[in-house]
Amino acid sequence: MTQQQSAMRLSGGVLVVTGVLFALTALPALHFLAHLFLKLAYWPIHSVPTDLSVPSPLLLAITGGLTAGLGGMQWALGTYVAPVSSAVASKVAKISAWTWFCTDSAGSILVGAPFNVVLNLSFLVLILLSSRPQLDGNLLKT
Repeated sequence: MTQQQSAMRLSGGVLVVTGVLFALTALPALHFLAHLFLKLAYWPIHSVPTDLSVPSPLLLAITGGLTAGLGGMQWALGTYVAPVSSAVASKVAKISAWTWFCTDSAGSILVGAPFNVVLNLSFLVLILLSSRPQLDGNLLKT
């Protein structure tokens, strides 16, 4: 297994776990975690009132599911596509990562939660760095 394959599988696992945890915040007992995330995402422009309820549990479940799905795709790219073509795996990962990042970040800015863009950067960097295709050893010698 190449370094790219391992890195893509690891980053996919991180995204899956994050998505599942995010989806679990739909449970009333874990709403405090969703509220904590809101406080962080809206910082520094807005303070989140303590009486603000978390977003619809269905919305949390959907968002968590989409994040887990992005992770599942990243893991599958590293497992099944990268062994056949590391360049194709990298392209697919980059397209999906940039599409997600731009859409999520633009929406976050529009609703007044600009710090979420900074949080999104961590996933973007994770996906992009793990998806870099391996260089041929001959290329390194030139």
